[in-house]
Amino acid sequence: MKEKDWKLVKKESAIDLNILNIDYHHYQNPRNSKVVKTIAINGNDAVNVLALTKDKKVLLVRQFRFGIGDYTIELPGGMVDKGEFHISAAKRELREETGFAGLNWKKIGTIYSNPVFMNSKITHFMTESASAQFPLELDDAEDVEIFTLSVKEAYEWIDAEKIQHPHTISAFYFARKILNI
Repeated sequence: MKEKDWKLVKKESAIDLNILNIDYHHYQNPRNSKVVKTIAINGNDAVNVLALTKDKKVLLVRQFRFGIGDYTIELPGGMVDKGEFHISAAKRELREETGFAGLNWKKIGTIYSNPVFMNSKITHFMTESASAQFPLELDDAEDVEIFTLSVKEAYEWIDAEKIQHPHTISAFYFARKILNI
């Protein structure tokens, strides 16, 4: 496929919300030469962790998500702080959200969070022999329920649409060969 040259004509700041900022990008469409105003959300990258316990269960969290006004079931994870290595953020998020720590960490994949209007990425990590070792360190806006499923059950919950968080689903996609699925 031949790439077309979308020309950035103008860029202006719309709003700075501390954890992210929103810009207006004015692009010239190469198909019709019209300039279109778009939104670009600039934020920190994120991480999530597919943590397997010593008995090979997947550690999951159930938490309220403000964007949908409902609960999701997902892998533990969160934002990468400025200057922080992604692997360090993954270990920190697992510890803060669940009190767990694991062994044999590996990166299993990276994708854009939502390339329609965001520039950030999420990196998926996997760890083994995860066990509870620390007290929870939840943010003021967090309230999580921690539970485990077998690997088979986790994939069944994805198929049944009980797990709908796209970052969790993409982590399970990347892990399928490691988990022999």
